[in-house]
Amino acid sequence: MRGRVGFDALCPVCSGLRNRWHPVLAPRGFPFVPLQDPAIADELNLAPGELPGEIQLLLADGRRLGGTDALLYLARRVWWLAPVAWVAMLPGLRSGVDAAYAWVAQNRHCLGDACRAPLRRRHRGHEAFFESP
Repeated sequence: MRGRVGFDALCPVCSGLRNRWHPVLAPRGFPFVPLQDPAIADELNLAPGELPGEIQLLLADGRRLGGTDALLYLARRVWWLAPVAWVAMLPGLRSGVDAAYAWVAQNRHCLGDACRAPLRRRHRGHEAFFESP
């Protein structure tokens, strides 16, 4: 094992990404582990119930990478993703990649199907408006 990829198991987006990428990364020595696992939380020095706001990569040599650094590190370990990582690290592009990752990480609990709730329609005489539940 070269490292472990810590992800938020309660996040539908994170779990979906884990399902998609585990078959690619686990054979390369990077299995996914939930950040909610007490052993991982202890290793990351997290308080009970605390979660980092981004993916965590715990490397076998003791280093810890988070967010974009973790994703780019992993991408460089997959031959067909390495060119994407190299381009993303170019000056000027890296700040955009960091900003995009930060936005997704901050809004991860409200992306995809996680926030889709049916709208209710309320009638008041001749007016109608939509209200979220």
